Amino acid sequence: MSADGAAAGLRWPCAAACLAALAGCATFSDTIQSTERSLAQQQPKAALAAYEKLKPNPADRVLYLMNTGMLERMSGDYDASTQTLEQTKRQIEDLRALSLREQALSVTVNDATKSFVGEDYERVMVNNFLALNYLERGQLDAARVEALQVDILLREKQQRTAKNNPYAEDAFSRYLTGIIYEDEGEWSDAMIAYRKAYEAYNRQLKSFGVGMPETLKHDLIRLADRMGIADEAKRYREEFKIDQTLSEADLLERGEIIFIVNAGLAPVKRERSVTAPNPATGRIIRVAVPEYRPRAHAFAYALLSADAASAKTSRVENVEAIAMKTLDSEIAGITARAIARAVAKDTLAAAAASSGSNNSSGAALLGLAVNLAGVFTERADTRSWFTLPGDIHLARMPLPPGEYKLKIDLHGADERVLGSREVKISLRKGEKKYLSQHWIPTNLEVRP
Repeated sequence: MSADGAAAGLRWPCAAACLAALAGCATFSDTIQSTERSLAQQQPKAALAAYEKLKPNPADRVLYLMNTGMLERMSGDYDASTQTLEQTKRQIEDLRALSLREQALSVTVNDATKSFVGEDYERVMVNNFLALNYLERGQLDAARVEALQVDILLREKQQRTAKNNPYAEDAFSRYLTGIIYEDEGEWSDAMIAYRKAYEAYNRQLKSFGVGMPETLKHDLIRLADRMGIADEAKRYREEFKIDQTLSEADLLERGEIIFIVNAGLAPVKRERSVTAPNPATGRIIRVAVPEYRPRAHAFAYALLSADAASAKTSRVENVEAIAMKTLDSEIAGITARAIARAVAKDTLAAAAASSGSNNSSGAALLGLAVNLAGVFTERADTRSWFTLPGDIHLARMPLPPGEYKLKIDLHGADERVLGSREVKISLRKGEKKYLSQHWIPTNLEVRP
């Protein structure tokens, strides 16, 4: 055998071995069953402890931080959650410009080799939950910074998003931003944000199934009255069939509870694959793509009561639908890359099989080894922020200044009470108190 032939003979086994080694690595999302089981058992601290034992590779660092920050939040450690999610933002910014090496690996091996930076909606949710952390800690100015950053993210997204992409805007983010601006007394900016939320809810109703929140209807009327926009206020009253609503002046004389329920968990992202022979070579080609499996839950709404006052939550965000529709809009490109990889790997196997002309049986075995390595390295990218809620619900409850024992009842779609708790709360004139609760069903579907 010539020197060139001997060198080639060494290169093919090395390539096959490298591909096989990569094939043996499960994606990071395949290693979180114990965390999900602890969440289903209503033990968020145990879930956090289990998750912190994982050793993510550098490409999964952002995903690890996202989930850690949310688990810290579920455990009631808002300060740690805030630090972790701030670190997440910095990591995402550092990784947004993907390296040429990562792009090459994603083309030749699989998409999961790229550094995870999250989908657009996941990056927006980092800011949203940071804002909520700050609000619950009484740090309104810090929450306003997150609102400004969300506005930048969404404007950038709109400039590069195709018109047929259903997630061109985030209605809940706009609504939360409006609440923050109103709390700051920035009426004009609050009105702009509420209008954008109104437009987004109307436009995305068919895609995401979230109607106009009842509280937003009153917010639009109240701010339009406050700013003297009589025609707009009249239009909203007619559209929503609302005659009376609390004025801004009356609201400022009271305190207010703003309560958020994060219900369920985001859908499970799994792999779907098809294995078939390549008609041109007769060898096996395996194409792997991701798909979401929804995780149904029974939660429908929360009812708040204090003395004679009460308020009911409205759903303000359907994270599950956003995740699934986002993937639907990307699946054509993902599939095209998967097919290109399969063809490239099959070509490599064919070249390996024909590399040893003096040893046909050895070449055939080498070709088979490279072929199998190519098949088993084809993995779909199943990484996602799995600790995000399946959907988000919100209520606004104005109350006169004073001390209250707030009762919170969580209801299912059949009106069954899923859980109750009481919270002692003190409200001053003009003060807003932000509270939240994570609710996860005991029958949560845990990935196998």
